[in-house]
Amino acid sequence: MKKHFILIYFVLILFPRLSYLGAAEFSEGRMKLVIHETTGRFSLYYLTDLKKERYQSLFVDKDPRTSFLSILVNDKSYRLGDSTAFRIKVQNENSKPSIVFQSSTLEVVQEFEFIRTGGATLSNGIKMNIRVTNKGEKAIPIGIRFVLDTSLGENDSNHFYTDLQQIPSELALTPKDRDTYWISKNDGLGLMGSISTSGSSQPDMIHFANWKRFNDASWQITPSNGRNFNLLPYSIGDSAVAYYYDPVLIPRGSNRSVAILLALASDKGFETVGKSLEGDISQLLGTASGTSTEELSFRTDLIMIGDVVNKIDSILASQQAVSEEDLAALETILAKLQDKYTSR
Repeated sequence: MKKHFILIYFVLILFPRLSYLGAAEFSEGRMKLVIHETTGRFSLYYLTDLKKERYQSLFVDKDPRTSFLSILVNDKSYRLGDSTAFRIKVQNENSKPSIVFQSSTLEVVQEFEFIRTGGATLSNGIKMNIRVTNKGEKAIPIGIRFVLDTSLGENDSNHFYTDLQQIPSELALTPKDRDTYWISKNDGLGLMGSISTSGSSQPDMIHFANWKRFNDASWQITPSNGRNFNLLPYSIGDSAVAYYYDPVLIPRGSNRSVAILLALASDKGFETVGKSLEGDISQLLGTASGTSTEELSFRTDLIMIGDVVNKIDSILASQQAVSEEDLAALETILAKLQDKYTSR
């Protein structure tokens, strides 16, 4: 009986849940992504309580406009979502939600993909792909800036950490620095962002500074390493992180792409990054044209059972103890499974 419970648990726990909740809300594993259609912004949440399905924000979400994406075109800056030169739409193609900003000459796609880092069983982060396409008649230089209004570390003397140092004050990192990821955390939760990591694009500069300094600047601010995170008299201890990708000449009809990883903080960083198993299953089932939804669901379960058996063998071989997270997940999943099949 115990082995049957373990089997059921792994069938479901290894099968990430991707659902379209409301107009622009997506969830998979322990992550929830909310896209704000009117402002072209997004919020990101982590499931901290599996039993109560309680999520906590990984950065400022009271006003999502405080985090933003900008592009620099011919030395003119456009803050996407605020600029009237760009129309906004939200789409979800191939299970990859995205915000699309369109003007007469440019298209900017901010696409999100759920990922798992380290030994995580469930999705615990996202990969954000930013693609700028030149639809105009001539080549133009295009730069990219992404400002994230962090919040978790603001009650700590060190607002940020990297794998190499603590960051108690303003700091700018360039490709010559060897830091690979940064962390903003409180006592219970941490957000991790890529710097120089496989699967991401290394920025020309990543800058930790007061949020209002970023917000007030049309583009890049002059770094002042060692300056505190205040901008008196109104902005006290309000820190943020900005990614800068310097302008590059983009030919007509071509595009420029960069990628940023955001995930639950881990002392292993982005050592291993994997896609959700949902994508693998979708590809396997892609040839099953004409198959009913119910049959596809059943075949998906069969595919997952094969993975489950391999996973159980791995756990038994390692003789590792079952974590509290796994136990809590098991209780939650079994309850949902009972509801699903008793209702038929």
